[in-house]
Amino acid sequence: MDLQHLMDRFGASSAEPVLGGHSEASVVRLERRNEVLYYKQGIILNDEADRLEWLSGTGFPCPQVVDRGNNWLLTTELSGRDASDDWPATDRPAVLAAIATGLRELHALSEAPFSSPFPGKPEVVTHGDYAAPNVFIDPVTLQFSGMLDVGKLGMGDPYADLGVMYKSLSNGMNPQYGLVPGARFFVEQYGGDPDDPRIPYYIGLDDSESFWASV
Repeated sequence: MDLQHLMDRFGASSAEPVLGGHSEASVVRLERRNEVLYYKQGIILNDEADRLEWLSGTGFPCPQVVDRGNNWLLTTELSGRDASDDWPATDRPAVLAAIATGLRELHALSEAPFSSPFPGKPEVVTHGDYAAPNVFIDPVTLQFSGMLDVGKLGMGDPYADLGVMYKSLSNGMNPQYGLVPGARFFVEQYGGDPDDPRIPYYIGLDDSESFWASV
C-alpha cells in the first residue's frame, strides 16, 4: 500500500501501517491535524461500512465513518484501550465486567437490518466477532467505551457472541484474565450460563474453515 498516496489523498501528515491483530483488511493509522483516522482496505469492508453507519446512528459507541468507497473505509479513532492489552492485575476483573456490560448494551438495541452469519434464533443484535481486541475500555474509569470490526454484526443468538469471547479469553491469546476461570466470569457477569452447550457449539463454528467458506 502506498502510504504517501494515502497521506496526499486524505491530507494527513503521517501514515503508519497497523500490524498484528486478526483483521481481514489492511489497516493504516493516519494523523490529520488534530485527529487520528484509520484507513481500511479489504473485500469485506462494504459490509462493515454499512453496519458502522447503522450502529453509530443508534448512538452506540463505535468508530464513525468519515469516508468510504468500494472495499475501503476511513473512520475516526475509537477512544480507550482494547481489552487484549496487558491490563494491571487489579484492573482485570473490572475490565471483564466492562466487556460484559458492553455486550449487554449491544444486545439491548432494537432490531438491526442485518443477519448474523451464525445459525440460531435471531433474538438480539450480535457483533459476530466479539473478541478481546475488538472491545475498548476506558483506562481511567474502566468502563466500556466501544467496539470495532463490526462487519459480521446482525440479528442472532446472544450465545454466538458469548462463545466467541469465551474462546478469546480461554484459548491462551489473553492469559492475563486467567483463561477458563476468566472466561466463565465474563459469561456470569453478562448474565449467561457458562455451561450452556451453545458456547462450545459456536466456538466450533467460529474455528471451522468450512463453515466460514459456506457463509
